[in-house]
Amino acid sequence: MARRPKAEEERSMDSLMDALTNVVGILLLILIISSLGISAVVKKVVENLPEVTAEQMEELKKSREQTLKNLQELQQLHERTVKNTPKEDEARQLIVELEEFEKNNKDLADKTSDIAEWQLKVTTEEKSKEENDAKVQTSDTRNRELAALLAQTPEPKALAAKEVLMPNPRVADTESRAFYLVCKGGRLYFIGDPYEHTLKIRDVIEQQFTDLAFTDKAIGSYTYEVKGTKKGDNDAPLPLRERYRLNRRDRESLSAWASLTPVWANREGVEAKPATVVDRIFGAQEEAELIVAKFRYDLKKIQAYFGEGKLGPKDFKYHVSPSSGDRIKMALEMKPEGGWTPDQFLAANSEFEQQCKQVSTNRRSLFYYYVAPDSFETYLQARSKSEQFRVPAGWSVWEGDKLEPRAAPPRATIRYNLDRLPDADYMNLANAVGPYLVEERNKEHAELADRVAKAMPAELTEQAAKDEFIAKLTTERRDWGATRIQPWALAVFQTALAAQKASGETEIMIEEHPPEIPGIRIFQASGPPSKPTPPPDPSKPTPPPAAPAGGPARLILD
Repeated sequence: MARRPKAEEERSMDSLMDALTNVVGILLLILIISSLGISAVVKKVVENLPEVTAEQMEELKKSREQTLKNLQELQQLHERTVKNTPKEDEARQLIVELEEFEKNNKDLADKTSDIAEWQLKVTTEEKSKEENDAKVQTSDTRNRELAALLAQTPEPKALAAKEVLMPNPRVADTESRAFYLVCKGGRLYFIGDPYEHTLKIRDVIEQQFTDLAFTDKAIGSYTYEVKGTKKGDNDAPLPLRERYRLNRRDRESLSAWASLTPVWANREGVEAKPATVVDRIFGAQEEAELIVAKFRYDLKKIQAYFGEGKLGPKDFKYHVSPSSGDRIKMALEMKPEGGWTPDQFLAANSEFEQQCKQVSTNRRSLFYYYVAPDSFETYLQARSKSEQFRVPAGWSVWEGDKLEPRAAPPRATIRYNLDRLPDADYMNLANAVGPYLVEERNKEHAELADRVAKAMPAELTEQAAKDEFIAKLTTERRDWGATRIQPWALAVFQTALAAQKASGETEIMIEEHPPEIPGIRIFQASGPPSKPTPPPDPSKPTPPPAAPAGGPARLILD
């Protein structure tokens, strides 16, 4: 191998020395910087150390001396404890002595327990004595207060006697027309004839048929007949009827009904010849005499519409609630700001005076007052005013917030405008619920056996009892299908058609009397029987009739 020139070796050595010099310089710089950083940190720590005063140094010395002293005492206590600990033989001897001591002092322990029990009784008695002392103190203070009040009470003075007429009780004429008044809160409220209020409510409900009618799908009678003044063989009023002639245009408009074929069967379940709804109504003829009926209303919708006395005249709030069966009734609530004060109804030519003059012209009219306990003085003033016009009157004490005035005597008939029947709404409702009732009728007939079998109670295990159950329930459900759901379904369609032809005013029978609202019936769901009707119990007494609401049925004048 050839040797490099000397000059080249010197240059390499110089480069190596330069590199080493640079490394040494960098290391020196790092060392200087690290020394400066450590110095700065040390300086910062020293600067941040809190200053210790001479007093604090003295306290630290005392604390150190006390700690050393406590340590020395603990060491001495440990040595004494180890020295005084009894040995195993001595421990056994102590146990024997302790058992002997407990045996010899059993009576003393029993007496000690008796002392604790007596101490508890003493504590209880002391607590009871403190409570009695507090009650005595309270009673004494109250007696002193009452004595002070009694000393300040003035002597009672006799009130001046009021002059009133002696009563002359007699039953009001059965043909008399009663106008009712209420004395409450020191005010006089004129109700008048209860029919005026019930017929106002009826008119409002009929005007809101679209919003208040029952439109849900349920099994039951959706309609009720309008009774006229003609009577049948049993002296019962007959329903109004309208003749409907079916033309080609009508058949086209009723084409949807032609596809509905309700199963028609008698009470024994024997089916008649299949026929559509239109054929059931008209048969082979082109006209039919249809019963005039009205669709039923939804009680929940009516109550929500009237609210809790939300509607009513200026003096009253109307409340609507269910009555007997499918009927509803009204109650009147007196508005605090309504009625007349004594100054108002005693004034010359007041509204009350005008009512007195008007009633006095009809010898069969009378006033009947309901008097609240807080308004007897108001009643006497009003009675004195009405007696000036020789208006017969009676009264009774009444307490409560709502009054249900009865009509005395009830009316038999009333004029009614059949043009008020909402033809379009009736047709819409028939198209909505009629197909549903037809479908339910057909299901009941087709599935009768399965439905009766499913109604079988689990407790019936004997075959004879099962057969009897099935036979009775099948008979009753066939009867229900023939006499209930069949006519219910057909009546929906007939009612819609009859309403198209019914028009003009006519006399109709009133089957509801105040406080019930005439001419308004609510829907009540009704399903087939789920079990056979039990035989009547001859030992069960007949329930008494319900007491009439809304005051006395017979008015007593005095």
